[in-house]
Amino acid sequence: MNGLCSPFNRSPYELFARHAAHIRAIDPLLFSGQLSAHGARVRRFTGLLTELGAADPDSEAATLTYRAAYRQHWRLLPGAPDVLRDLRAAGLRLAVLTNYVREVQGQKLAHFGLDALVDAVLCVEDVPAAKPDARAYHAACAALNVTPAQAVMVGDSWEKDVQGARAAGLRAVWVSRAGLPAPEPGVPVVSRLADLPAALGLVPA
Repeated sequence: MNGLCSPFNRSPYELFARHAAHIRAIDPLLFSGQLSAHGARVRRFTGLLTELGAADPDSEAATLTYRAAYRQHWRLLPGAPDVLRDLRAAGLRLAVLTNYVREVQGQKLAHFGLDALVDAVLCVEDVPAAKPDARAYHAACAALNVTPAQAVMVGDSWEKDVQGARAAGLRAVWVSRAGLPAPEPGVPVVSRLADLPAALGLVPA
């Protein structure tokens, strides 16, 4: 082609970055209820494939292909069901607090049977504002009938799961799968979920 590169001749990293950019641009429409999860995916692939130079892209087919592959690659963190059972056996009430939509997160929880191991699931539609807004954590506390001082937020996002929760009056445990130390003192860190009961003081460290 006279030295010109096809728009599809891009590295996987470039494609991933462009795909992520389309997600960020469309998510506000999804979170506000203007698009369903499926509708957001179709719009995302319409934009991405058009950007890559596809003429009249079949975004519906691309969405279904992507979604099937995506579901096949869902993976639990090792030990997740056992840890949830242990925490419940210790008398703790458990909630999922997520910034994503129930249509998607509910499917994931049900797929792995985790929905039966938690007492409440709060998605972006269920809270006054998304993490790291304090109202998100307070809504989760209300769902569990505990005060913020009685609650512990566990998550892998330093900003949304640790900093936001602490600012809202909760304690927090950072899940650092890379084994990095906490950027601030006073925050327990685990790299494996199996270490969470010890970090919560439920078993000897």
